[in-house]
Amino acid sequence: MKPFTNKLGVQMHGVNLTLEADNPRLLAYAAEHLKRVVTTPAAAPELTVRSFWTEGEWNPHAHPFATNSALNVIGKRMLGNAEELIWLDTLRMDGLQLRFVANHAPRWTFEVAYCFRPEKRKIEKSPDYEYKKFFSLMSYLVYCPITWYLEYYRDWTVLHASALASKSAGVIIGGLGGVGKTTTCVALMQQADLELISENLIFTDGEFIYPCEEPIRLDDASLARLGGHLPHLSPMNFPDGLKKKWLFHLNRETTPQKVKPALLFLPQFTPQRELREITAAAALEKMTAINRLTRELDDYYWYAAALEMHWPKAGQAQKRAAVLHRLLQATSCFELGIDRQAGVEAVVQDILSKIK
Repeated sequence: MKPFTNKLGVQMHGVNLTLEADNPRLLAYAAEHLKRVVTTPAAAPELTVRSFWTEGEWNPHAHPFATNSALNVIGKRMLGNAEELIWLDTLRMDGLQLRFVANHAPRWTFEVAYCFRPEKRKIEKSPDYEYKKFFSLMSYLVYCPITWYLEYYRDWTVLHASALASKSAGVIIGGLGGVGKTTTCVALMQQADLELISENLIFTDGEFIYPCEEPIRLDDASLARLGGHLPHLSPMNFPDGLKKKWLFHLNRETTPQKVKPALLFLPQFTPQRELREITAAAALEKMTAINRLTRELDDYYWYAAALEMHWPKAGQAQKRAAVLHRLLQATSCFELGIDRQAGVEAVVQDILSKIK
């Protein structure tokens, strides 16, 4: 494998990750994607992630990682021992193989090998097609490792939700993709006393919510509903036309990092505008289901399951539900019916009516 020549530091909620990559284009993309959480590599990071990029034929049965230890066959696609786990084929991303090393835990080394072998027609149609894979690899290079570390060592959990902070309350907007979470958040962000915490994923310890730093994604329909007025956003440097959504960064240097939420809204498009309070127990079931139905979190749970199987921590599985239960018990929860004909302003008014 090619030697590593470049490193990138990432810090999120006090967790330091050093990303090493043998593909300089991938590392440059990571710096643009992660933007405000990029820092100088720490001397002793909690997580070291090494990315190996190859092109051409791929053998999902042979592992590309150097190891000096005897490995047990754990399953059809997994090898490991007390210090390491090798995942030959995750079945989630073609060409992806993973290695987890715990010989210095709580400092870990994760290795990500990816074989880029797109169809010829895709390259001919989009010469910058590799950027799609850069985007997808961010999950395995940064977001999954940090999310797992926060769960394993701090008992945090992750939610598929947007969130904002007002002077008096934190507001969570949860739901599946396509129900208007981001559009609603960007519209609410136009209000002088509302700041965006996170647009796609948030972390929680059961009392507070914390942002997950990602580019903000808006499709053409959302941009049309917002009237093209995006004073708080700047387009991300990313090849046009490669994603179905446009990518943006917040203009602000910082966002609220720790907010106590008071309200949860679960939007869906309905024939008539409505706002209906639901119990914390119902909201818990809904948010749990939303997480499981969301592809990126389903992929994360698949990823975390390998680590939790190989290095189990007593009570870990129950803690996810307990943390969310604690959060929602202290939060007023509502189902929010969005009438497209009424426009974004009506949604903003309904949410603002509950912020005291």
